[in-house]
Amino acid sequence: MAMTRKLIILVKINLSAFMDIPPLGILYVGDALKKAGYQVQVLHISPEQVEESVQQILDKNPLYVGFSVFTGSAMRSYAEMSRKIKRHSNIPIVWGNVHPSSLPVQCLQETYIDYVVIGEGEETAVELAQALEDQRELGEVMGIGYKLNGEIAITKPRPFIQNLDDYALDWSLVDIEQYISSFGNVNRAIRFVTSRGCPHRCGFCYNMLFNKRSWRKHSVGFVVSQINRLKEERGINGIMFMDDEFFVNKKRAISIVEQIDLPYYASCRIEYIDDEFARQLAETKCRYLLIGLESGSDRILKLINKDIKVSDIKAGLRALSNYPQIQVSGSLIFGFPTETRDEFRSTLKLIVELLDNKSNMTFTTGWYMPYPGSELYEFAIQHGFHPPKRTEDWEALDRWIDNFELTWVDWISTAETTEVRNNVVFLAFLYRFNIPLLKNIAKKQIVARDGQLGITMKGFRLLYDMIRTDHGRIFNLLRTFVLKIIWKLRDIQIQRRKLVMKDGAKKG
Repeated sequence: MAMTRKLIILVKINLSAFMDIPPLGILYVGDALKKAGYQVQVLHISPEQVEESVQQILDKNPLYVGFSVFTGSAMRSYAEMSRKIKRHSNIPIVWGNVHPSSLPVQCLQETYIDYVVIGEGEETAVELAQALEDQRELGEVMGIGYKLNGEIAITKPRPFIQNLDDYALDWSLVDIEQYISSFGNVNRAIRFVTSRGCPHRCGFCYNMLFNKRSWRKHSVGFVVSQINRLKEERGINGIMFMDDEFFVNKKRAISIVEQIDLPYYASCRIEYIDDEFARQLAETKCRYLLIGLESGSDRILKLINKDIKVSDIKAGLRALSNYPQIQVSGSLIFGFPTETRDEFRSTLKLIVELLDNKSNMTFTTGWYMPYPGSELYEFAIQHGFHPPKRTEDWEALDRWIDNFELTWVDWISTAETTEVRNNVVFLAFLYRFNIPLLKNIAKKQIVARDGQLGITMKGFRLLYDMIRTDHGRIFNLLRTFVLKIIWKLRDIQIQRRKLVMKDGAKKG
């Protein structure tokens, strides 16, 4: 048994809306540190909890504090927390994950960051801890950046971990009940990872830099045993696979879901889906499928190296339309550099066509985010993107925030970006509840008005937003009332259809 060594604190900051997503990367790093004998504490906090968390860290005086930082999200909070720790102590501050891996030099120019971990963190976190504890030469630790005599030093890249089974998600580091989710009829789902990386070459994705198109996997037996343990000990009745691409090896993926025998959620490339594979998904209890569609323009799909055409999107969704038990969410990105208003409108038209084909489909829509190190990054700069000069200012480029500013396209305003995203969600809602009059008006307006709605439809959408946000007793009552009306209208519609069919049969 390894001796007990010093405490290391690992921090993940999420906006309040995303606090139910477990810090999976940190749970892997924590497992590696614990196996090396270190004490580990995980702080998964919101920006509002920064102040109290700083005091906890100062009181415990750990060997170092490791922050897991993704480009955009909560970066000002990461900077604020790091500054406050440095202001009151000499505790080393370590930043890791996608952003510092992409821009290690810029990160290390900040006075509040001492070290960056570049690439996978498990082995690097352990070796860095050992070097700091033993006061050894840092240049021997692969995959880090640090400051040496006023200069920034970057060590040799660390090779990818080849046997992922050496590390596991250590759920003992967090309160797992905080991360119990639901989808469909599943009420105790948990997020899980079975592989890392993606072999595809999408030009907008950070994976090209972070994982270099490498795809590595846990063994089937390891995955099944880990999930079965969660079933037995925690009563988990559904799995949300968070792999970058779960179905890279279809045979492996199907073997996993057959053996765990649970409803599941996963991401999938659209070109993987044909009639046979759609049938396999349904038979193995797939209940939610996230598919990266990105655009309704063949030119844009080619520009971003998606390696599909719009016809592939339509064919895959046709195959899935035979299985209403599979909820499909299409991920779309608006505002790629050089994208025209007409190409943007083509994506809106595609949304409508897909909804007409599969009415229970939903969409996640966001604006193009120029991730440092991605293939499109320099292209975006050439077309008007100005990268932030300070690390914390990258927060303004979080593609999920309201009023996201696109400096590389000139055909849509900042305010309109939020409207379009909300209107697409609203349109999917109208299709789901099959309200013919409203959905027909909305879909025509969304296409004709570049994602916008007329005043009347905006009123209906405002009502929907009030229901969806679910704030307060009045909204709850309103929600119940409106949903009753919707279902009553639907019942009337069904009865009318039956009468029409009956009359038609009599005439026949």
